[in-house]
Amino acid sequence: MNPTLISELSLAAPKIHHVGIVMPDMESADHFMALFGHKEEYRGFVPEFECWCLFCHAPAGQAAVELVVPTGGSLSKFNKGAGGLHHYAIETENLVELQRQFATKDMPMLKPEPVKGAGNFICNFLSPVVTRGILIEFVELLDQPNS
Repeated sequence: MNPTLISELSLAAPKIHHVGIVMPDMESADHFMALFGHKEEYRGFVPEFECWCLFCHAPAGQAAVELVVPTGGSLSKFNKGAGGLHHYAIETENLVELQRQFATKDMPMLKPEPVKGAGNFICNFLSPVVTRGILIEFVELLDQPNS
């Protein structure tokens, strides 16, 4: 990858949104949260990736921990079914534009279009072929509904 690419795409100082950890099952996710004193903030199912995503509360200014519990598909085979560190996610202001810029540099994303994530954001992953095996998710936060 061209080393100037990150600065060209306005990602020179990216904000980490969360770190994703695949868990083999809900019991393991609950145990992990209890072990580290994490409190679940949000739980949602993402059909496109066949998984439950549990976001743990993160103090202001810190990245969240996302526990990913697959119900099938390729995620259930991650690390031979044992789970483990899966990805880190970077916030972007315009995911569609970022994806377009990646395409002009021959850097494919895993999905042709961003998908609704397990929370108030859309997301897509840069192909690990581009990053030498590291899975990086990009998220665009959606407007918060008025209370």
